[in-house]
Amino acid sequence: MLRLVSGVAAVIGTLLLSRRSEQVDLWRFAICWWGVLLALDGAVRLRHGASPLPRARDLLACAAASVLFWDLFELLDLRLHDWWYVGVPRTRLGGAAFSAICFATVLPAVRLGAALISPRPDAGAGVAPPSPPPARALFALFAASLALLLAFPTAAFPLAWLLLWFLFEAELARRHDQEPRLLSPLQAWRAGDHRVLLRLLARFESAKLFEMPLPGYLGYLPFLLECGGALALLDRVAPRLRGVSAWVMLLAIAGFHWEVDGFGRRATTISVAPRMADARTLPPSDLEWLERAGLRTPLDVLRAARPLPARMRDLAEVAQVAHLGIPWAERLARAGVRGRAMLASADPARLSERLATLGDEAPHPALVRLWVREARKSR
Repeated sequence: MLRLVSGVAAVIGTLLLSRRSEQVDLWRFAICWWGVLLALDGAVRLRHGASPLPRARDLLACAAASVLFWDLFELLDLRLHDWWYVGVPRTRLGGAAFSAICFATVLPAVRLGAALISPRPDAGAGVAPPSPPPARALFALFAASLALLLAFPTAAFPLAWLLLWFLFEAELARRHDQEPRLLSPLQAWRAGDHRVLLRLLARFESAKLFEMPLPGYLGYLPFLLECGGALALLDRVAPRLRGVSAWVMLLAIAGFHWEVDGFGRRATTISVAPRMADARTLPPSDLEWLERAGLRTPLDVLRAARPLPARMRDLAEVAQVAHLGIPWAERLARAGVRGRAMLASADPARLSERLATLGDEAPHPALVRLWVREARKSR
């Protein structure tokens, strides 16, 4: 009960504090999802008397696999450009650590969620025989899906939420279980458990949580298939990793994540945690005055009770819209957009064209549409 209450309290407390603290707001996603994990673990223990992740090493293994799992999507996004990140930590090490903390929640959340809705703790386990012909077909589907995704990202992007399932199921089909293990969705279906899709659909209908746009829920069902395949594969690999081999695997995952995060920081990070000192269009005298006044972030400037020059307030207003940051706010100012009201009244298509003529890399049109939409909502 304590875990459940603590997890719920962590989520509610973070959501409330994020309205008052900019730092908490930037960490909101990570704190809330770890609170959800704590609450789920408590709920599972209340219902079944045990958790599928009973020891710290079990949680660590699942969390590390989750980081690796989501890093694969980050690599795909380098081609897809389907999502971006804002307000990330300012240093490379801080950014990699923060993203790892966030990515580590994906598979544990699915594992605990599946256990919570299961009728008993060992539900979903069984012995799956090898199936070489399906394995070859699934590998072919994975290769074809990846090729289509890379060649036609605009049209084939839905395959990103399915192709890893083909890969995981193909690898599982090659293996022969010596003892009962967690079955993947396809293994459970082949074993006669046709209710597995109904359980997935029950989770597909869940309410919105933190940042996920509603159309994104269309990808939940195939994404849960991928998660199920990843968890089944983890259940077969993790028991073999002990001592030195386990630490080598953890270091390998950490190194892989470091490289992937470096690629993503250059390609999918829109802004870092904002500081007014990042401004290049304000004179040094303005920056010194802001520092002496303790107005170090755009939110500090907007909350200041004293009157401030319009150039400072306008820059801070735009920087706070969708956390787009100081550098983008200054580029928008060069394009003639000064203040939130001007951004809200701008035509996204024309603004994209103006930004493209400034000489720097132009933002994706979808990103400009997001900025205009968020500015209109915050007026």
